[in-house]
Amino acid sequence: MRHVVTGEAVALELSSVSVITRGASLLLDLVVYWTAMALALVALGLTGTTLGVSEAAAAALTLTTVVGFLVITPVAVETLSRGRSVGKLAFGIRVVRDDGGGVRFRHCLIRGLTGFAEIYLTLGLLPLLTGVFTERGKRLGDVMAGTYAIRVRHLSVRPMMLPVPPSMAAWAQIADIGRLPDDLAAGAARLLSTVQGGGRKVDMAAVTDVSDRLAADIVTYVAPAPPTTSSVEFLSAVMAERRNREYQRLRLKQDRAESLHRRLHTLPYT
Repeated sequence: MRHVVTGEAVALELSSVSVITRGASLLLDLVVYWTAMALALVALGLTGTTLGVSEAAAAALTLTTVVGFLVITPVAVETLSRGRSVGKLAFGIRVVRDDGGGVRFRHCLIRGLTGFAEIYLTLGLLPLLTGVFTERGKRLGDVMAGTYAIRVRHLSVRPMMLPVPPSMAAWAQIADIGRLPDDLAAGAARLLSTVQGGGRKVDMAAVTDVSDRLAADIVTYVAPAPPTTSSVEFLSAVMAERRNREYQRLRLKQDRAESLHRRLHTLPYT
């Protein structure tokens, strides 16, 4: 998880994409663009043969087609989709600016022009090396344009429905539970979902080991300190109380909206 500070001094948690995922996305894009270009060249060849186009005109059309499909089309697609492409869409990633904002035409143009040289002239070796040795897995085009790729599609986590353990109920009512980082909250939710639905197939030794690590990180976000209990019960209490408080907050917000709606519709219209 990468922390990005925007121009308004707001810290965002954006998960950057691994080099392997970016490479797979790029490979899918290349397959799409090269297939489309090959079909276009075949169509141009058949048309040129039929119309009797000169060799110079055929060479110019071929060069235009190659540049169009390998440079202009990728730039246009990324610009219009705000950092997406066929490969990025398939793998759930998007290109954004270093401050987390959406990319514009100039970013896509720099990426497209640089990408043509670094991908084709070095056979993909340069993007691989820069992706390994840069902090966010950037290729040279990202470094020059000030962009990087983030993951916008995450694995769904089934809601955790475990209640607050009775031994932790009194503590949970008075506990000050701070905002947990997304990765910690998701990890605890996955663990508790496994405990909830696993039955006897769950490896409790592994569950205890993971829950101990998560509890050691989450305990720093709560006050006062919890009573002595197992790490699984502590995680259950924290996550269930967070769920209950969020439900109460949303329910109160809905009640206020419904009350305002009733008041507005009972006022006389003039």
